[in-house]
Amino acid sequence: MPQSTTAIFAKRLKAARALRGLSQRALGAVVTGDKATGSVRINRYEQEVNRADMDTAGALAKALDVPLAYLFTEEDDQAELLLAFAKLKKSERAQALALVQQMATKQAK
Repeated sequence: MPQSTTAIFAKRLKAARALRGLSQRALGAVVTGDKATGSVRINRYEQEVNRADMDTAGALAKALDVPLAYLFTEEDDQAELLLAFAKLKKSERAQALALVQQMATKQAK
């Protein structure tokens, strides 16, 4: 059974926060400006108690320096690919995209 979007978001949020070495309190302070209430909000998102709206999801992605799509990506390998792709220079992205498109075209035949 596929995970709910809320569960995927919670999983990716927690992973991105750990990747950046931020506590819930620190991330909450960056996003809301208030350590106390921000920590509670982050905890509730990660525990699937509350859902972040799209503007909040965007603010979280920006604060965590991850693509917004990462927070909603269902497959782990796709999530890792998004993180790696985001680190590339524009010229490298074009090369990577061309390679992936070439591989996908071969698979379609």
